Amino acid sequence: MSLALQSLVGLTLLVCGAAAVLPEFWQVREPRFRDVPDQAATQIPLRIVRAPADRWFLNGDPIGRSRLGDLLQRQEGVGVRFLPSSALPMAEVASSLSWLRSFRAGAVVLELPPKHP
Repeated sequence: MSLALQSLVGLTLLVCGAAAVLPEFWQVREPRFRDVPDQAATQIPLRIVRAPADRWFLNGDPIGRSRLGDLLQRQEGVGVRFLPSSALPMAEVASSLSWLRSFRAGAVVLELPPKHP
């Protein structure tokens, strides 16, 4: 095969490849649809901390008990993690947990603080 024929074949392949790719540049790209996970799986669980003197914290921010109750009634499908202070008596922890579960049924998970030696 002569050099001229090899160059002609190479140039032909290059032009055909470029012509095949051109329509891709002019097409309008549309987003591909995919399954969206349900909203409850994508939401971050609420972290509620109970401290002595009836102080409540929601995700690190102080919040009043009544306002927390209103918020829990409005939010559905979001998990709740309850972390009571180690300074609270067990009776207060139990009553706080039952109060939270009155809004969320069984969706409240109790996280106990680690024991200090």
